[in-house]
Formats: sequence, structure tokens, C-alpha cells
Amino acid sequence: MKLCLLLLLFCLCRLGLTDEPSPGAPDVSDPVDEEEEAEDTDRSCRGGRVFSPEEHQALGGAIERLGLQLLENLPIGPQQPNVILSPLSLAFALAQLSLGARNETEKLLLKSLNANSLPCYHHILGSLVPHLSNTSLDVAARMYLRRGFEVRQSFVEDSLARYQSRPVPIVSVEEVNQWVENVTNGHIPNFLESIPHDVVLMLMNAVYFKGEWQTQFDPLETSKGLFYVDTQNSVSVDMMKSAKYPLRLLVDPELEAQVASFPFKANTSFLIVLPLPGKGNVSSVLPKLNISDLYRRLPQEKTMQVNLPKVKLQYRHELQEALTSMGLGSLFSGPDLSGISDQPLKVTGVRHASTVELSEEGVEASATTVVTSMRSISLFSVNSPFFFALVDDASLAPLFMGIVTNPAPNNDAMLNDDPHNNSTMSDQPVMDSFSERDINSKHSNRSRSKIQSCSAPTGHNKHLQSVNGPEDSNGLKTTQENKTCSKPNDSVPA
Repeated sequence: MKLCLLLLLFCLCRLGLTDEPSPGAPDVSDPVDEEEEAEDTDRSCRGGRVFSPEEHQALGGAIERLGLQLLENLPIGPQQPNVILSPLSLAFALAQLSLGARNETEKLLLKSLNANSLPCYHHILGSLVPHLSNTSLDVAARMYLRRGFEVRQSFVEDSLARYQSRPVPIVSVEEVNQWVENVTNGHIPNFLESIPHDVVLMLMNAVYFKGEWQTQFDPLETSKGLFYVDTQNSVSVDMMKSAKYPLRLLVDPELEAQVASFPFKANTSFLIVLPLPGKGNVSSVLPKLNISDLYRRLPQEKTMQVNLPKVKLQYRHELQEALTSMGLGSLFSGPDLSGISDQPLKVTGVRHASTVELSEEGVEASATTVVTSMRSISLFSVNSPFFFALVDDASLAPLFMGIVTNPAPNNDAMLNDDPHNNSTMSDQPVMDSFSERDINSKHSNRSRSKIQSCSAPTGHNKHLQSVNGPEDSNGLKTTQENKTCSKPNDSVPA
């Protein structure tokens, strides 16, 4: 993965003279008792406390649930076939906002963050920032304030202490856009067209990742392949290929999907969940996903053949509708943000921009060279819609996640032809390893003749298949009787 980045913006403005806060449930609790309890909890979390791996993984699970819930509420269709978001970035933004929320608004925000079971939520989340600096991830945050707007000093101090969000004055839209462009290494220019005059505070954070595969893909092996958008249409994509790739691969019967983990340098990994053909689509998988459980059950790495599409995608979306569907609609009408200012405020916009690029870049091929028999090499081919997550291996927090239903949305779609008349051997397993091509060419040609000539949908129908043998390492049978190619049923409803 060459890069992956996201920018999230929360805009707050003053309520107008005719705006009134939305009525909420009366606060019957004793505010003094609540404040004392909060102070006691805060004291127990401070003092240079080092949080345990279990606490970090509990936080990772909370961030995952937040991201999946948002993903389920974002539209996917022909006009927007791919979604990319950062649950980590959203958690930072909502958590910082909750520092200034009171009463029902604070409760709603903490509930959406799945923070109620984590007494030291802000401190654990804040501790991820220095931890992630040891990976390939950079996090930048900023609090833009309108000149003359009075903000509570406690909110400024807590934002800086917990999330390293520094206050700066709003000077111009050009200055804000320049900061955005700088922290995203030039990948998100002209983020804002203008700043409305009634906006008094903007909470911004950017997450930037540039990682290297532990095992690189050889650019010389990248070639054109088909990606099956649905049962009727496919697009031509550049497909990265490797004849011997170390991969952790699981066939999950409950998800009815294959789960693969590609390792990066610096303690991160790229997770792909690929629904099995005829068993549903990506949207049907989301409610059942549990990343930490999948990581516990993933087997040891095994060398296999891999086809992975090159991807360069951009995504921009306003999140107000999705957050409202998640129960946070009151943020945009009349929230209690009295911990930020004495003046009544409301959130007027949540803008999100992200890009992701998968390419061949990586470090040298793995130092472990295992000679694997032809019979045991399997194929994992990502040629239909999939879910992905970029995961911090320590906390198992998803730094990014998304759905790709069309990795080449600008390419013309093609109707899927009769598979028997559209043989594409490039989607079949590569018989010989790159280093042993000459030595094994005779054996490879004999093996190749035993594989049925079929179109790419067979490669789709057998994402994981034995090259030449009755059974692969995952117990999937491959018989001579299976000679019928079927097209995938992985369309994602709009």
C-alpha cells in the first residue's frame, strides 16, 4: 500500500436567535455527584499510567464497532461504488467533541463511541497517538477558532492534553486548505470552498498512512485482469500477482467468506474479507464482522499465489445523514455543548475526504524462502467486491476500513460473456515460481494441461483452489467433476 489518508472536519456555529435547543429528557441526576465521580475517574486514569494490551484491544473493538456502524449507514451504488473511511479519525473527532458535551449530548456521544465500558476511554484513545507514531501512521489535529469567539479554557486544555489538538485562529479558507494539503502530503488540495460566516469553531484531524508490504509484488508481473462488479458486469483492472506470497488465510463458514491478512512493516496489516460466490455480498457480511475474533483464528502464514487489484480511489462525503441514522441527529439541531462555550452551539457539518492506493511497493521479498511442492500451492484471487481494513496489530484497532465494489470506476463496464467462450488463463494459477521457472518448466507444462480452460468467473468461484491436487490445506476439495463455471453473485445493493 503506497498511501492511505483521511481528513475529517467538524464545523460548529452559533445557534441563531430563532434557534432553540432541541428538548431532551430532563436531567434528574445530581450534577455535583456526577462531577465528583468524573474527577475521581480522571485522577485514576492520569499520572503517567501505562495501559495494558487488553485495554488497548478493548478500545480497538470499540473503534471497530463505530466504523462498521458508520459503514453500514453510508450509501453504495453505481455513482459511489467504493467507500473509504477511518474509524480512528472519527473516534478522535467525536471523542474531542464529547469533551465539551454535557448531559444527554455527552451520553449520546459516549454511547456512539462504545465508551461506556471503558472508564479511561479518553486517556486510552489519547495514548494511541504516540503508539501509532511508531508505525507508518501520522495523526494531525487542529482546532480552528473564529476571532472573538470565547471558548472555555478547560476544553482547550483537555483537547491539547488528550488529542494534541492545538487552537489556532481562523484566518482564511486558503490558510486552512494549505494546512490540509501539507498534512496530507499534497493529496487533498482545496478541501474547503469557503468558510461560512457563522462557523465559530472547526475541529479537524488528518490520518496519513504510507506503508510497505513485508513482501513486495513484482511490477513486472502486474497484468490486466477482470474484476467482477456483479453477476452481469466486469471491469478491466491492473492485477498485481505473486506466485509465492506468504499469506494468512481463513475460510470462515459463518461469514461465508474468505479472510486474508497481508502483513506490512511497522506492526500493521491489511485485512481482506471476500464473500464466497453465491453466498451473499459485502453488505451481508458487515453485521457479522469481528476483526479481533478473526485475527485470533487466522492460521499461520502459508505460501500461495495471490492476485490483488491495484487500487487508487478517492472518496468525499458529508457524514451528517449517516451520523443522524446512528442516533446523533441532535448534534445538528440543539446539542448541549456548554463545556465548549457559554454560547449555544450546534454542529453544522461533518466533512470527510480520503484516498487509498494499493501498489506493488514494498520491501525486499521475505527472507524466508520455502520450496513448496506444486500440489500444495493455492490461489487467492481478489476479483470481486470485498471489505478491507488496515489494522494496528497491537490494539487491533482499524485505522482505515472500506468497501470496494469497483476498483476502476472510470473504466467502461463489460458484460460478462459465456465463461466457456472467454478463456482467460491469466486468472488461473501460475504453475511455476519465478525463481524456478526454467528448472520446473517441463513439470509446469504437464501440470498446466490438467487445469480446465475456463473464464475468470471460475477464478472467482474458486478464489482459493488447489493447483494440482484433490485437496488444499484448508480442506477444500477440487475434483475433475467441477467443470462448470459460474458467475459471481456479489452485487452490493445501492
